[in-house]
This record gives sequence, C-alpha cells and structure tokens, in this order.
Amino acid sequence: MYRTLVVEDEAQEARHLTDLLTRYGKQHGVEFKVTWRSSAMEMLSDKGHYDLCLLDIEMPGINGMEAAGLLRTYDETIPIIFVTNLAKYAVKGYEVGALGFIVKPVSYGGLSLSLDRALRAIGANAGRSVAVPTEDGVRVVPLRSIIYVEVTKHRLTYHIENEEPLEARGSLVQLEEELAEAPVVRVSKSCLANMDKISLVRNAEVQMTNGDLLRISRTHKKEVVDKVTDYLGGRR
Repeated sequence: MYRTLVVEDEAQEARHLTDLLTRYGKQHGVEFKVTWRSSAMEMLSDKGHYDLCLLDIEMPGINGMEAAGLLRTYDETIPIIFVTNLAKYAVKGYEVGALGFIVKPVSYGGLSLSLDRALRAIGANAGRSVAVPTEDGVRVVPLRSIIYVEVTKHRLTYHIENEEPLEARGSLVQLEEELAEAPVVRVSKSCLANMDKISLVRNAEVQMTNGDLLRISRTHKKEVVDKVTDYLGGRR
C-alpha cells in the first residue's frame, strides 16, 4: 500500500486524481491510501509520512512550488508529481527534484506514466531512507546522511552528517530489520553503523567519517570484520 498525499484546492480535481489512482491500482495490483489536503499550509502542518505526493501548483497562499521546496527540507526522497494548468512551471519543477509534471486536465495515460516512474523510485529508495518520528512530526532522513545510530534504553540517537544528533523513541532491533537490505552493520548491542561511513577498522574499534570511534563488542567482532570486508571488497 502506498500512502499518497494529494494536495489540491479544488475538491472535484482531488476526487478525479483519487479515481485515477484507484484505476491504476486495480490495473497494476497495488493500493493507494489517499489523504487529501486542500492547501499548502494544510500539507505542511500534516505530520504524517507519505510515499508519494501529487501536488497542485496554483493554490491560494503558498503555491505548490514553494511548498515543495519546504517539503524537501524534511523529506529529500518522496516522489513529487506536480499537477497544474501551466506548463511554464515544468523547468522549475526540476529545482525541487520533481519526478513528474502533468498539465490539467489530467488524463489517465499521463498520470500512469508518472506513476510508473514514481513506483520505481519508491522501490529504489526502499531501505535507503529512515522515517524518524520527532516531536514536530516525521522526518525522513536519507541513509547516506546517517553515520551511525545508538540506543539508550528506548531512545535512539541518530548521528547525522553536518547536523546535531537527532533523538527519537524507537528500537534498534526494529531499525535494523527495516534496513535489512542497506549497508549497515551492528557493531555492538547498542550501536548500528553505516558501512559507507566507516573510514577505518582496527582491533576492537571502527572509526567513522566524523572521527567518532565505535567500540566493537566481542560477540560482534567477526560479523563486523567479515561484513565490512565483504562490502568494501565490492560484493554488495
């Protein structure tokens, strides 16, 4: 099931997009759980996490292009498909990493092509980003930005490149399961490291790209050495 956010100020247009999504889902054996927001302000105050966003550009107040720029500050990976009356915005769409651009009236064929690309992008991003529940809502953090994650009791601390650590309630075991296909390795009972961010392995420690030294527990040492060697050796 794909959690889909439709941002459209006209209810009739929103229903039309929802109907097209339902039609596509039936033809391709997938399901879209659609949430409708009628303005960019409603979208930005929504604390949910979505897999896909269909975003109208011409809306009162904050327009869709401006909203997309703000959306990218906390979710770098969600596929955005713009819907608008004016094709002149197409070039600007690339500035915020838009996946598709559809001119109204939206046809099934036009939306289908964009959805094909969107589902491929979602599949490619699986395990490549982490949804972190914070007090301000869910923040989607690309895995490439995470150096390592450690747990204390039931609190996870995400150490992120060029940022202050991000704390959230969670389970390291569950996070490890979510990232089963990603290049991460458990260095100890309380720490999960991104192998792309390991700069050195020596004795019972790994040094990360930010200079932090993580101690490898005795029970995880063989796994860490074997997994890191295999990964850095190119057998990913």
